[in-house]
Amino acid sequence: MAETFTRLDRRKIRIAARGAEERRRHRRLPLHLHGRFLDSRHQEEKCRLIDISPGGAKVATRVPPMPGDFVVLLVDGLGRLDGRVLRKGDNWFSLQFAAHARKRDRLADAITWRFNMQRLGLEEDRAAPRKEGRGRAKIHFADGVVIDADVIDVSISGAAFACLERPRKGEEVRVGEMRGHVARIWDGGFAVAFMPPNAASASAA
Repeated sequence: MAETFTRLDRRKIRIAARGAEERRRHRRLPLHLHGRFLDSRHQEEKCRLIDISPGGAKVATRVPPMPGDFVVLLVDGLGRLDGRVLRKGDNWFSLQFAAHARKRDRLADAITWRFNMQRLGLEEDRAAPRKEGRGRAKIHFADGVVIDADVIDVSISGAAFACLERPRKGEEVRVGEMRGHVARIWDGGFAVAFMPPNAASASAA
């Protein structure tokens, strides 16, 4: 009997972990990109993202479509997104994307990249092929040193950079509007863990 309870407990833990991961993956982020959409009546309207996750988005527009309508959303920097309208207001609507897991993963990477570009002051590498997580950033250290580094990867909680300089682990840094500390170091690069916005503000004060 005890073994049965243990198996059930482990199963509940796995289910809860998967649910927590899914909630993290579908966290809505404010991302104000312009675009247009085509509704089921083949009418095209200009629009602007209010927020977005890999599972859906809230969109501002002059003439929102009706709940239940299937729309094709074209957003600068994110491409084509298909989905069905869930709710609408006077000048907005929300929709749920119709996408398979692989496309949602790619969309999650694109959303994260676009969300962090402005906050981190990233300069896109125009000479290189377009790839999520590619760009240049200026990294400011507490002693006044500023270095340029290539972005390897970026997420909501941190970023990895490639450069020749080797900072000290734990050293405080600022990248654009974000503050954090050096969390890991390896040959040719390092990773920064960002502080939560409220903690970063307190540290700056």
